[in-house]
Amino acid sequence: MFKLMRSKAKFLYWFIAISFILFMGLTNMGGRGCQTSLQQDPRMQAAGEVNGSPILRTHYQEYYRSLVAQLRNQSAAREVNPNQYAEAEERAWNDLVRRQIMEDAMDDMGITVSPEEIKDRFENNPPFQILQYFRNQETGQVDMDAYYAALTNPEMDWSSFEIYVRDLIRNEKLEARLTADIQVSDQEVRDEYLNQTGRAVAEYIGVSFNDIKDDYEPTDAEIQAWYSAHPEDFEEPVKAKCDVVRWKKTASDADYAEVLTFMNEIREEILSGQKTFEEAAAEYSDDGSATRGGDLGTFGRDRMVASFTEAAFSLPVGEISEPVKTPFGYHLIEVLDQSKDADSGEVFQVHARHILLKVTPSEETLGEISEQAQAFVDRVNGSNFVSTAQAEAMDLLQPVPFIKGRDIPAIPLSLAGSNWAHGAKAGSISRVFETNDYFYVVHSRGTQPAGVAPLEDVRSRVRLAVTRDRDQKRAREILSPAVGQVQMGKTMAEVAAAGSPLMHAVTDTFGANDNILNVGYGTDFNKKALQGTVGTLVPEVETNRGMFALTPLWIQPVDEAQFESRKEGIRQALLARKRAEAVEEWLQAQEEEAEIKDFRFNN
Repeated sequence: MFKLMRSKAKFLYWFIAISFILFMGLTNMGGRGCQTSLQQDPRMQAAGEVNGSPILRTHYQEYYRSLVAQLRNQSAAREVNPNQYAEAEERAWNDLVRRQIMEDAMDDMGITVSPEEIKDRFENNPPFQILQYFRNQETGQVDMDAYYAALTNPEMDWSSFEIYVRDLIRNEKLEARLTADIQVSDQEVRDEYLNQTGRAVAEYIGVSFNDIKDDYEPTDAEIQAWYSAHPEDFEEPVKAKCDVVRWKKTASDADYAEVLTFMNEIREEILSGQKTFEEAAAEYSDDGSATRGGDLGTFGRDRMVASFTEAAFSLPVGEISEPVKTPFGYHLIEVLDQSKDADSGEVFQVHARHILLKVTPSEETLGEISEQAQAFVDRVNGSNFVSTAQAEAMDLLQPVPFIKGRDIPAIPLSLAGSNWAHGAKAGSISRVFETNDYFYVVHSRGTQPAGVAPLEDVRSRVRLAVTRDRDQKRAREILSPAVGQVQMGKTMAEVAAAGSPLMHAVTDTFGANDNILNVGYGTDFNKKALQGTVGTLVPEVETNRGMFALTPLWIQPVDEAQFESRKEGIRQALLARKRAEAVEEWLQAQEEEAEIKDFRFNN
């Protein structure tokens, strides 16, 4: 029976996906002789190198575009934000680096694929990605007859598909070689089955860290001692240093005038009877009240901004205001009812509705702001970037050093600039970047090398660590003698009753990932109970909430028939996980040893 290649969620599937995107994105299936070798095109420039092998900029850009397209398809209702674009750039780069590392490794290992192997894959196990080209649009099913007809058609050019299938088989051989010795034991399968299906009830005594809190404050000497004894806890990666000038995306006078003109047109539509206020609000208003015809309900003088309040409380019932400007934009207001003080006659509450038009920068305004930023880039250099920004009273930021993969401090959605700062040479000036609220330009001041963070930078973390260590010791000092009493024959209830702040409880039925009151979610407590023996004390288990001793009272017996029916599936899942971890470990080691050059941020 014809076998279709089904997804096995292999860790290295992305390698094949990249190959497919590059070969199918840059070529088309068609007549013979119409393809041009990408590798032979001298116009292609490198985005970087891995051990001397180039990563073509065209490949990088094509893969990046495919990742952005996936993002847009996955969140069609939401606009892709600047950080998502930046993350796609980094993923494209990192994936292509790893792909090149794997290509080099396969060459070194002599992993090859014969024409017979490629032919067999096409005939007996064609990749899912290729079969998508033969999917019937009406039924959604793959038309295998059409596939085989195309496969035997001498006019069809399959060369790009052959490259893809060769890479697919080659990759499978590499993965098999890297993971050939990996096995999953019967005990591992059984433990995983218990983790998935096990249920238990346990009795416990314990000490909550919260119950032993006091006014303890670590001394400077204790903080220094802990910091000196645990330097590995405060290792920090490379941090980028930079200066930033930003330009806020602010609406121009022309933008305000355009919105005001439109608001007056809406007012005329209402006054002339072309639309009711409710209809106009539903159609035009940028406020959430649009679905209620602009109804804001009843409010007093202290609820709205001053200009809105002044207009609403001076407006006669039933009259449509002139456009009212507030920080939110322009409003049309209609007061539906007023509440007046019986003695003074002063209005103290109104029921009103409104139409809001927000004023945002037009494309023309954004273009002008962007041009201002570009003009700044064109006339400064690394030595006068800061002094020019200061002299011209620009919005200059000098953020604290930051790690890769994080926004530049104080600039949300600035991952693109952050990544640039980590890859640029000191003194370089970036292109103009953009967030939802700003255009900005980055001046690199180089990087701060990895190493142990200065004590003053991590003092609060050290203080927490010292306090936590003290809490653990105190909890153990309370729990340990209590456990000894239980081991001597006393019940947990008796021991807890005589020893505050010990707590005692019998749990509800729980599984491996369930929450246990006062203990926590899916902790070692759960696993120790499920893998324990009914009636046998587990003397110490620590969770984030405290220190505990437990005795399983009931453990659900293993359904051996069900276990037998599921164990091979569990074994394969564990095997796939172990293989993925092994390949990831191998890849990380290869990356550390590789000579990787990133040219993407070269000016």
